[in-house]
Amino acid sequence: MTAAEERQNRIVELVSEKGNIQVDRLAQILDVSQMTIRRDLDKLDREGIIERRHGVAVIKHETTYTEKMVTMMEEKRLLAEACAAMVKPGDTVFLDSGTTIYEIAKRIMDIPDLTVITDDIETGFLLHRSGVELMICGGTVQKETGSIFGTFSNQMMSYIHVGIAFMGAMSIDANFNVLTPTLDKASLKRMVTKNANKSYLVVDHSKFNRQALMKINSLQDYTGVVTTKIFDGRERERIEELKIQVVTVGGEDKQEG
Repeated sequence: MTAAEERQNRIVELVSEKGNIQVDRLAQILDVSQMTIRRDLDKLDREGIIERRHGVAVIKHETTYTEKMVTMMEEKRLLAEACAAMVKPGDTVFLDSGTTIYEIAKRIMDIPDLTVITDDIETGFLLHRSGVELMICGGTVQKETGSIFGTFSNQMMSYIHVGIAFMGAMSIDANFNVLTPTLDKASLKRMVTKNANKSYLVVDHSKFNRQALMKINSLQDYTGVVTTKIFDGRERERIEELKIQVVTVGGEDKQEG
């Protein structure tokens, strides 16, 4: 990790702790110029993590469920179709929170003898009207996103072993670390991925090269990564080195490491 990346991660930590912080105060704490801090904040703003307002850095909230539903819809549909094709009658499936995963739910809800566990209230509401055997994680509901998390969710999922899990993420950084805004979400996602026979990270291209506060795991921790991102030559070399299995949808090629 470069010095700039370390500094930007520290900025995210400081702003997350306080909710907002003055630019000049950040410069003092990190012992750099205000111009350097402004450049860092501009980058974090473009990545959707920090917002700069009149000399104050403010943490951005997660995009709401409604906002997510209308972005990248064609990519979400392509990703969902590729994932739904992996599900067979009799499977036990975990569906993570998020609108891309919701699209998977729409495509598997008529598969016979299916058991689904989810931490998303919108996905749960959709599936309760289907023939799917449905389990919903208990815990705190994040109203903006419809996701469920917390101690109860973690306890429940520590006892459950699923055949296949489809997981989402807010961000994947340049080192292929998978990130999320909160500790509780990171803990649940990490546990489900570890306890599944097969786990797939399902992300559109916009999730790459972005920062968030908490690390969940890394791309190599999944059975596969289903994505619309087209990786460049250097990224492909790294993927092969780490033996990451990648399925690219929406393009002409299928990349596997």
